[in-house]
Amino acid sequence: MVKTVRDSDVKRRIVIAARRVVSEQGVHAATMRGIAAEADVTTGAVTHYFADKADVMAAVLQYNNHLAVDRISGRVAGRRGLDALGATVEALVPMDEESLHIWTVLIAFWGHAPAHRMLDSWVTEGGATGLRSWLVKIFRDAVSLGELDPDVDVERETERALVLVAGLGLMAGGFPQELEQVRRRTEDLLSDYLDGLARSRPAEQPAEQATSEATSGR
Repeated sequence: MVKTVRDSDVKRRIVIAARRVVSEQGVHAATMRGIAAEADVTTGAVTHYFADKADVMAAVLQYNNHLAVDRISGRVAGRRGLDALGATVEALVPMDEESLHIWTVLIAFWGHAPAHRMLDSWVTEGGATGLRSWLVKIFRDAVSLGELDPDVDVERETERALVLVAGLGLMAGGFPQELEQVRRRTEDLLSDYLDGLARSRPAEQPAEQATSEATSGR
């Protein structure tokens, strides 16, 4: 059992080191030797846990995705509807160093043709698909809470939220000097976006009208 825990720790250290290399130097520069040096292990240790560079990069993407999911879980806990939507967007867009790092890694994969195929798999098998499903659930919850009109196009609103997140992420990912500017822009855009959604909620009937309709319906 002790050896298993130790092996798991070493493997995780290698993945974290590989993620740093990808973030700082790009996927093309992430050699097995370079990853080993960053993790302070031998190249043999890397090849013990990973068959090849592609295997390491897949683990980096998976770890990056887990970090994003953990951010969402931590911020959304106890929230519902539009409140949960706002927390989700804030968790994902580059508003601090951690989220900036997440986007820098994703952009590094987008800019490298062989690695881009891994992103295609990531989109269909977990990351982006999981985010889309989560947003659909949030919008449907907002409808059930009366925060949105029952006739709202949930799929369309989900696309709008995804575009907002992706656009802000691409603006800042890899450019730490843009972080403060993107943070301010995100706060403004998110506020406008949520205000627009709130304005689409069903109007409440005046008490007298509701009472009259209820009486006439008897």
